[in-house]
Amino acid sequence: MRIGAYFVVPLYEGEILRDGGVTFGAIPKSQWTNLAKADNQNCIPMGLCSFLIQGNGANILVDAGVGSKLDTAAEKKDGIRRRHTMDDLLAAVDLTCDDIDVVIVTHLHFSAAGGLTRVNADGALEPAFPKARIVVQNGEWEHGIHTNLRTRHLYNKENYEALLWHQKLEMIEGDVQLFPGLWARLTGGHTEHHQIIQIESEEEGAVFFGDLIPSVNHLPLNVISSLDSFPMTTMDKKSELLNVCIQNRWVSFFSHDEQVAAAQISGSIRGKEGLTIDSLLEHPR
Repeated sequence: MRIGAYFVVPLYEGEILRDGGVTFGAIPKSQWTNLAKADNQNCIPMGLCSFLIQGNGANILVDAGVGSKLDTAAEKKDGIRRRHTMDDLLAAVDLTCDDIDVVIVTHLHFSAAGGLTRVNADGALEPAFPKARIVVQNGEWEHGIHTNLRTRHLYNKENYEALLWHQKLEMIEGDVQLFPGLWARLTGGHTEHHQIIQIESEEEGAVFFGDLIPSVNHLPLNVISSLDSFPMTTMDKKSELLNVCIQNRWVSFFSHDEQVAAAQISGSIRGKEGLTIDSLLEHPR
């Protein structure tokens, strides 16, 4: 899909089973089961999707996926249903991990950052994208390194600490234009320093929502995962960014929808008519 001067390709690794109550937060099960079917463990499938952006002479990844460090048994235990590896997904567009120039990480939870490192032949951790600089909010890095009782199960330093030793990190503060018309923008919400990626190019635009709006089922303002550290910030930023997308007819990209990778959103986020979702890109099954 082309957005102005940039071309976007979804890279769909598969699904992960997540507790439905955690996924939909304060929304009662009697309501969220109309959106997603739960198994007998109360779990629902969520997609695992990174995005390749090509433009201005660069190959750019939005998030790195869960990576390849877990074996099949560990993936099954964690509820991961793998369909493809990142290597396979890049090979399908005639690229390798060596061809990636920049990885922009929305945050450092494992579904976004697990693929930043890999285990080499000597059993040591190394950058999975050897030639790429890794763009992360400085505050997110600090929270990923210095976890607390609430966050320690969401972060795993094995996924990113080696990047510091290999001098691959580019830590930013707030909103930064990384390429012409391509921005990393601080939102907070899911984590205090969560960021989204925004493209505004040649009178077209797009927002890669990361975990601020992980799926189309999370478009309503009150649907917020209980994993979000700052739910009111999530609600405010959802309102702000969805209004921008609706008014300007920008494309919305979703990292954790098991079906829809990109959609055009119209309607009203607060009005009785609600939102209309026009799917533009869907994951192959």
